[in-house]
Amino acid sequence: MQGGGDGATGGRRPGWYPDPSGRQPVRWFDGDRWTAHVIDGRQQPQLDPLPDGAAPPPVPPGPPPGVSGAPAPAPGQPSAKLPVGSLVVRCLVLGIVAVLLVLGFLALPYAGVDSPPRDFSYAPVRYLELGAWLSVYDTKMSAWGRAYSQGLGPLIALVVWAAVAGTVLLVALVPRYRTHEPWWTVLVFVLAVAAVFGAMVASPSNDTILLKSAAGYLTVLAAHALLVFTCPLRNRRRRPRLDQPMAGGGGHP
Repeated sequence: MQGGGDGATGGRRPGWYPDPSGRQPVRWFDGDRWTAHVIDGRQQPQLDPLPDGAAPPPVPPGPPPGVSGAPAPAPGQPSAKLPVGSLVVRCLVLGIVAVLLVLGFLALPYAGVDSPPRDFSYAPVRYLELGAWLSVYDTKMSAWGRAYSQGLGPLIALVVWAAVAGTVLLVALVPRYRTHEPWWTVLVFVLAVAAVFGAMVASPSNDTILLKSAAGYLTVLAAHALLVFTCPLRNRRRRPRLDQPMAGGGGHP
């Protein structure tokens, strides 16, 4: 909370101070007089005008009783509201991603295989069947590509999806994250980007013979790209300043 000043009401800087009337935990002082803007015991902004003609004595600045040290908005600053529209869109995209991952890994053909002797007639193979096929034939696929195609792919997708979904919900539902997004959202974004590149490197058509990419792999790749898009990297709402009220917010009681 804002504090400071020389102990005299007229010389104190604007800020939140313990309510001299005792009716609320803190009241906004505009540098000249006390205003009607208060923060109640639930840390919600309210209007509680002082009685006309009341001139409460100044009180020493300090932490207000019963109110945590978390920053509060200045008078007139709208509190961070639940971003319903953004949350609905992100949850919808996460649902689409989940469907795409199920289709890519379980339903659609993940790759086309050309078993020796080669006749270039690629037979469609789903992801669950590709691992067993790779254990029989040497396709010159990299170690990462083999691991990804033999069970690592769905595990990575599940971890990244859960991380992005959890981040979206926390940033939207936790009030303090709406104005000051946590630093770890960047890590989740980097994880989602790394998953995209990991899937690209593990493509059945990268430096391999007997294989070519099919609809399932492309669907998985698209799902990972959507996860990058869905991850909240930076909140456009800034933390409100506490040293001065918004324009028009320091009205007299």
